Amino acid sequence: MSEIFIDSDCSVCNTYGSFLNKRNKNLNISSHQELNKSDFEKDEVIYLKDNIKYYASDAVIESIYDLGGVYKTVKILTLVPLTIRHFVYKVISKNRKRFFYK
Repeated sequence: MSEIFIDSDCSVCNTYGSFLNKRNKNLNISSHQELNKSDFEKDEVIYLKDNIKYYASDAVIESIYDLGGVYKTVKILTLVPLTIRHFVYKVISKNRKRFFYK
């Protein structure tokens, strides 16, 4: 079973967790507060699958890919360099209240 750690105080994160949970019954949604200190301080989505941790944009890509079907096409985003994907992830993450909350 896979597990994703999200900020339970964030409505964007909770919406993403609900999206995944509806489509993947083998996924456990957990609060980022359950993480060890070093992972918690990263302030990123963390996806744990087969004892491998995926962080930030990699976590999003892997968790969507594991939904199967048409969602597997998300893997094409790995062609974008990690530094660019991570930058975009951080911009959205740091500004989520401004972008998504009214």
